[in-house]
Amino acid sequence: MIVLLTAAIAVFGVGLVLFERHMRKPEGPSDTGEWGWHESGEEIRLKIGDKRLTYTDAVDAYLVIGTDATGSKPGAQQGYNGSMADFLMLLMVNRTSGRFVFIQLDRDTMTNVPILDADGKEIGTSKEQLCIAHWYGQNEEQRNGNTVTAVSRLLGGLPIKGYYTINMKDMDKVNHAVGGVQVKIEDDLTYIDPSMRPGATVTLADDQVESYLRARRHVGDGSNTARMRRQRQYIQNLYTLVTGRLKENPNYINEIYDDLSEVVDSDLPAKELSQLTAEIMKFENLGFKTIEGESKKGKGSYDEIVHAEFYPETESILQTLEEFTGLSGE
Repeated sequence: MIVLLTAAIAVFGVGLVLFERHMRKPEGPSDTGEWGWHESGEEIRLKIGDKRLTYTDAVDAYLVIGTDATGSKPGAQQGYNGSMADFLMLLMVNRTSGRFVFIQLDRDTMTNVPILDADGKEIGTSKEQLCIAHWYGQNEEQRNGNTVTAVSRLLGGLPIKGYYTINMKDMDKVNHAVGGVQVKIEDDLTYIDPSMRPGATVTLADDQVESYLRARRHVGDGSNTARMRRQRQYIQNLYTLVTGRLKENPNYINEIYDDLSEVVDSDLPAKELSQLTAEIMKFENLGFKTIEGESKKGKGSYDEIVHAEFYPETESILQTLEEFTGLSGE
């Protein structure tokens, strides 16, 4: 699943702060945008479908990526052996309106994924699942950057300031850092654990988290939709848990960071994360949004095997961004 990175995400949303002594700093602007906040009044241009739109609110977006190793292929061509981005979520912050929102993207979204050569340079695109963008690249920096590019283009060229990545197998460390996250079981997951029966309320043990977030086969219709719902529930409850403890102990987030510093990767400067955290703690949380579309089976991926595919509705992308950024245009 996750995705989900979920934990990371939640922690990210909550505000991973003051990493100064841990985070490596970029040498300069990256492909994901210029460092520093977008100033209110600065015009941002997007092209979604056949529409060209602009917004002037001071909006910044950050991508949370949850990876797994299922995409790795021993013996694959050099530069094409990364992991899949199973969980993808944007944290969007509107400093003009004082609001923030999480937009969860379906990893099966069919889009034009950038193809990188052995030197990490883009040589074209291929209509594939969005999660495959993380498969291309010589190293994690290239793979994460390629995923950021794919998401940005999917959303009409939306500027994305940076990424925060964690492998799904390390979600147990996130869960452990907060002492376990409580969830209400909605799907029949008893094949994973007898205690995960529909209607039960469970505080997930560390060894249950990855399965809870990633289980897909043998669950309902086997689609990604139910899994995404579980991921959102986990992250929201994680967010609520951490923010509640932060109010009692402002240093709590630093304790969590110490526990996770060895398993996360980010190109975001510590100073920006610290400022971001301080701001969103005061902003209105609009919760989670998803993009509507059609799910079906197809062979539109690198291996010619039938996979789940999700085709997003252009109007849903427009509506999702318009509600938050105030898009206007033709």
